[in-house]
Amino acid sequence: MNPYQVMGIIVGCTMVFAGVVTVLTMQGVPLLLAFLGVYLLAVWVMVGMQRKARELYDGNEHTAQRRYDRESTERRVRINDLSINELREESGDEVLNSGQLHA
Repeated sequence: MNPYQVMGIIVGCTMVFAGVVTVLTMQGVPLLLAFLGVYLLAVWVMVGMQRKARELYDGNEHTAQRRYDRESTERRVRINDLSINELREESGDEVLNSGQLHA
């Protein structure tokens, strides 16, 4: 994002915040209470979004996906630990044991 987009988002959020505080004040809510209420509501929503993002990132709700990731990581580690010679030996032993001849 470029700086103009960031500043635009900040200005937009500030205008929405001021608009909600203004509407609440026009409805008879004291200014300080309206300001504090909207501020605390925004903080509560942001903390909730962060918690949800953390749960999705950690995989707390998706145990099957976490298990798949763990198993695929184990497979990658096993594959990376094998050297080329070990792979050749394993493939040669399999061919000899199966009774097939090389072409």
